[in-house]
Amino acid sequence: MAVNKKNLFIRTLSGIILGPAVVFSFFSLPTTIGLATSIILITSLEYFEMTLKEFKYEYKVFLSIIVALTSAVYGFALRAYYSGLFIFDPITIYIITIIAISGLSLIYLKDTKKYKIAIENFVFALISISLFLSYFYHINLNYGATTSILILTSVWIYDAGAFFVGLNFGKHKLSPNYSPKKSIEGLIGGIILTYLYIILYEYIRSYFNLNLIGPIQAIFFALLVGIIDTIGDLTESSYKRSYNLKDSGETLPGHGGMYDRIDGLLYLTPAFYFLMKIFGI
Repeated sequence: MAVNKKNLFIRTLSGIILGPAVVFSFFSLPTTIGLATSIILITSLEYFEMTLKEFKYEYKVFLSIIVALTSAVYGFALRAYYSGLFIFDPITIYIITIIAISGLSLIYLKDTKKYKIAIENFVFALISISLFLSYFYHINLNYGATTSILILTSVWIYDAGAFFVGLNFGKHKLSPNYSPKKSIEGLIGGIILTYLYIILYEYIRSYFNLNLIGPIQAIFFALLVGIIDTIGDLTESSYKRSYNLKDSGETLPGHGGMYDRIDGLLYLTPAFYFLMKIFGI
């Protein structure tokens, strides 16, 4: 498989520039909320541009802003809830948003078919983009910034490992219908590299008494990263194929759209949090 060296260089350079800024944003909840809100806004707009082609651009921007703001409000409400200052479960904010947009769209959209399409895609974006990524707030509040960074960088490590192992050794297609370039060898290679990375990461964290995941537990977390990241990636690939698109957008040089870069992370973030809870960490 030939590699576009120019594209690989641009992709690497943009990662080097953006990576540190993203990582350092996790060191406080307000900056985490700001980062997540910005990413959700861009990703949602890409998603609506892809799925709501017949709708006015202003309406798509409006929906994207609502999806992003819901995450921001949820983040601050979550901290207030943990502090005993918020009497309702913060998830109520998402329910209120669905009800409000359903009502406003009834007024704005006069076509029943368009209304159905709009609400279906809005609810999907609100849950799978906004709520899923907002689990970084739970992780930040319960396990600290270094665990949030572990999740983020584990995805980067897995993607890099799966790409290069698949490129050099991939012979058995993982999902020919959804993503013909992915291989079983890439999946396995990515998981192994992710496991080694988590072990190294926890070893470094142990010097600061911040390590939370043991060597045996790391096996399950590495498997989780590989499997869930792949599910998220294949899910987005199915959308792009159904709309005959190669990328979700051109937001990130060399990477395509924002949705292309975080498709696996969206599904992994809540899954990682749940596994932490299951292990009683």
